[in-house]
Amino acid sequence: MGIKERKEREKEHRRRTILKAAKKLIGRYGVDGMSMNQLAESTELNKATLYLYFSNKDDLIDAIVFEALIRLEKLFQEVVARSLNGLDTIMLISDSMFDFYRKYSVYFYAMNHQERRNAAERMETPYSVKGNEKAAALFQILSDCIDKGIAEGSIREGIDTRSFLMLFFAHIYGVMHTINSKADVYEDVLNLDAASIERSARKMIAYYLKNIPI
Repeated sequence: MGIKERKEREKEHRRRTILKAAKKLIGRYGVDGMSMNQLAESTELNKATLYLYFSNKDDLIDAIVFEALIRLEKLFQEVVARSLNGLDTIMLISDSMFDFYRKYSVYFYAMNHQERRNAAERMETPYSVKGNEKAAALFQILSDCIDKGIAEGSIREGIDTRSFLMLFFAHIYGVMHTINSKADVYEDVLNLDAASIERSARKMIAYYLKNIPI
């Protein structure tokens, strides 16, 4: 291995180390509670070194979100590869997303933070650009599933694909936010646990795709 290759490998290793430490801090303090000072202390790097890899905290969070989107795309592709009908594929993708958000809560917190930023707060970083491209790929996978479902009859005709895609992600995101923040309240007041809330959310998606008249 040459000097250039070794330096690139070391740089990538340090970038991953920083991301790993950041995710651990987010899991403990939340995105808002995690600071670059904490990250510097955790990684035993000075802040100037951190900024060689991530220009600011937003850039770092965008990198974590991009990592999450890569994982989601792989999950989507694995479901599509099972060659089910369009409706079943979308429903399995929804199951995969619920499982993903439960398993990787730090990714959910990072994505939640990103979603809460208004237009004035959003910054175009290298990772946000790549993240937007990856999000577009996820939308395209679902769009193809809808087209397939309509063509074969498993999904009703007349679906407004763009509206559905926005509502699909917002629906799952909102349900997971509710579970993460108020699951105990709904269990005490309505006797609904997280699993039953997820099942109902899944049924609503299926109902929209199959039964709602135009």
